[in-house]
Amino acid sequence: MVMKILVTALVLVGAVAVPRPAMAGCTTDMAACFEAAAKVDSFWYRWAAGLDCELDYAECVRIKLIGT
Repeated sequence: MVMKILVTALVLVGAVAVPRPAMAGCTTDMAACFEAAAKVDSFWYRWAAGLDCELDYAECVRIKLIGT
């Protein structure tokens, strides 16, 4: 529960902090990732794939903000 809140807070902070053009690539990638995750049959594997999408999005936003 705490991890989910932390990841959500990180994504929201990143969404506010990143300029819109830079964030467009991250958001598009996240949408494609969520689409692929939604196609997974098992609930737990789908949940894990969705969490992986959120973590990838947070990493993308971090890279856009700080660099590599």
